[in-house]
Amino acid sequence: MSNETSAPTRVRIGDRMVQRGFITNDQLNQALAYQKEHNTLLGQALVELNFVTPETLLSFLNSDDSATIGEKMLTMNYITRDQLYFILDYQKNHGGRFGQIGIANGFFTEEQLNQVLQKNKTAKPRLGDELVKRGLITQEDLDRALDIQKRSGGRLGDILSFLGVIDDNELYRALADQQELGRAGIESDLKDVTSLPYDLAMKYKAIVLREEEKYVILLVQEKLSPEAVKELENVLGKPVEQAIASPSEYFNTWEQVYKEKETEESVFGLYEDHPENSAIVTFTTKQIITMGILVILLILCFTLNAYRTTLVLVTIFQLMYLIMAVAKFYIVMTGTRNNAQLQFTEEEIAAVDEKELPVYTILIPVYKEAEVISHLIRRIKNMDYPKHKLDVRILLEEDDLETIQVINQMKLPSCFTPVIVPYSLPKTKPKACNYGLIGARGEYIVIYDAEDRPEKDQLKKAFLAFKQLPDDYVCLQAKLNYFNSQQNWLTKLFTQEYSMWFELLLVGIMQIRVPIPLGGTSNHFRISFLKQVGGWDPFNVTEDADLGVRLYKYRYKTAVIDSRTWEEANSSLPNWIRQRSRWIKGYMQTFFVHMRDPIKLCRELGFRGMLGYIAMIFGTPFLPLINPLFWLLMIIWIVTKAWWIQDLFPGLLFYVASTQLFVGNFIFIYMNMCGSYYVVRDYALKHERQPFSYSMIRYGLLTPIYWVFMSIAAYKALFQLFAKPFYWEKTQHGLNTGKKESEVSA
Repeated sequence: MSNETSAPTRVRIGDRMVQRGFITNDQLNQALAYQKEHNTLLGQALVELNFVTPETLLSFLNSDDSATIGEKMLTMNYITRDQLYFILDYQKNHGGRFGQIGIANGFFTEEQLNQVLQKNKTAKPRLGDELVKRGLITQEDLDRALDIQKRSGGRLGDILSFLGVIDDNELYRALADQQELGRAGIESDLKDVTSLPYDLAMKYKAIVLREEEKYVILLVQEKLSPEAVKELENVLGKPVEQAIASPSEYFNTWEQVYKEKETEESVFGLYEDHPENSAIVTFTTKQIITMGILVILLILCFTLNAYRTTLVLVTIFQLMYLIMAVAKFYIVMTGTRNNAQLQFTEEEIAAVDEKELPVYTILIPVYKEAEVISHLIRRIKNMDYPKHKLDVRILLEEDDLETIQVINQMKLPSCFTPVIVPYSLPKTKPKACNYGLIGARGEYIVIYDAEDRPEKDQLKKAFLAFKQLPDDYVCLQAKLNYFNSQQNWLTKLFTQEYSMWFELLLVGIMQIRVPIPLGGTSNHFRISFLKQVGGWDPFNVTEDADLGVRLYKYRYKTAVIDSRTWEEANSSLPNWIRQRSRWIKGYMQTFFVHMRDPIKLCRELGFRGMLGYIAMIFGTPFLPLINPLFWLLMIIWIVTKAWWIQDLFPGLLFYVASTQLFVGNFIFIYMNMCGSYYVVRDYALKHERQPFSYSMIRYGLLTPIYWVFMSIAAYKALFQLFAKPFYWEKTQHGLNTGKKESEVSA
């Protein structure tokens, strides 16, 4: 709002008059007492006490830059005191500009308003100087904010808000004055208001706040361009008045108007725009018919010749084992190359010009995480990135009252925005991320889970990587590992697997350019890419793997940055099986979604990409499913020496199977051990505190036990794929006892 909207602050007028020598402190105190006793205005009290003449008061107001339009109009007898109070109360409750409200109610004419505005026409002071002049911040506060702005860039208002030295209401009142806009009111009944079309509201970040007879008030985050105003006036059919809102005011109003639309977008956006990539349908009719035909053929083959049929299947499976072992070993060895990851030195990070850093959005999807969410919030506060350039969106499920209460009790900095995700099905993490993506302000975006411990400089490393890479690199994957690796045998084996997966396997996959199954957290995106491809699939319970395939379809690329995020490894076996079965079910979903048209997929991915897709997306759930069959055959042979088992491995196939039994399993175990070795080696070379010692490597010998539980999870996933394809089994966090915990992050 302009000066015409500022409410007269009675004590402030008196203070200004004292500062300029129009009255003394004693006179001011007497006038304040008189004002209170007679329920009048301070200026009127000063005149009635003969401390100043009406002419002197008017002269002061005309020469005082801080005098409001209301003060001047009252002194010039254009409005009465009751009319002034009416306008101010109306403005406070409903928003808008002082002058527009007065004219609409017939209190004064437009000519009278223009006359006062013309006299009040002065050069607008800088925001910081004006806030100091009004006594809203101190000069020390301003100097501190300007120092941050000089070092890191950004808007002064955002910095002052982050520092907590000014109330948002006062800050945005001053910003409205500068930009000659109105302000949002505290009461907004939007039930009978005709809202803007959703796409237009998103385009201009504008909301219809109130519709008057002669004009419409729009709530905006910043002043609209003349072209935008013209387009909106054509749509609304009336002149537009703009009222500026703080981020929280705008967000709360937006939620009132567009919550249902955004809920629908977060659930069905991908399906409506890219139905071929949505897992809303697990199996298409064509796939069901194809699987039915294959089952019938298999039964028929077993009926005609069970031995030959079994022999063919065993041969196929053995070849798949061989291909997977060789391919995985090659990929892991490729991942050991020195230039496979994007690495930055401490000097390069320290040399980053923070003025160049863009706004970075952080999505934190949480559900029943009241015990651990505060730790992540603390770590984000400590990250090496200008906090006024962070857009941290804590995604809270509507029915998670406990976590919502914990968040509401925290005194969060202005860069944190709690977002309540409305209840709807499917109730999944990707749906929550889609909901958070809609209002995201950043140029880049990253997801952190509630228990995550990202390294402090990860965002700067991601910025440097995006800056260094071509535009077709739209995703960066940070490496994941576990801070509680020493808790029990399960966390040790889980750490072995994660170390191999993120330190070597994913790095190698990116080097050979095939579809990459992304990690579920700490993947950094160009936000424009996510909006282009429709965000995450809310019906896919392993949304990260699916997004990696879609990324490859669009001919985009991914890189790994040498930065780690430390998570909590599952230390409870039932909890681990719930988590792993969800992951495997998601891989199954992803496979069937993108295999709806195999020929088209092969054209989209290319021959090499198709092989990588089958190996990673199909092979990951398939091997744990067939492992128990061969384990069972081996046990039966050892116990009974049954002749029919020997007949299933004739000639060359026996040697292939034997080689895989010993050499193949050794390769898989060896790769797991290599992952842990490379983590310890990396920290040793950097002379940093190690998360675990070389003794961790020996636990790789227990990997076959880990495979047994993986197969149990795979069969559970297969059952749920048909029975509950969209069911998101919650992983319980906060089970870490704190014993032998590796505090290597934050």
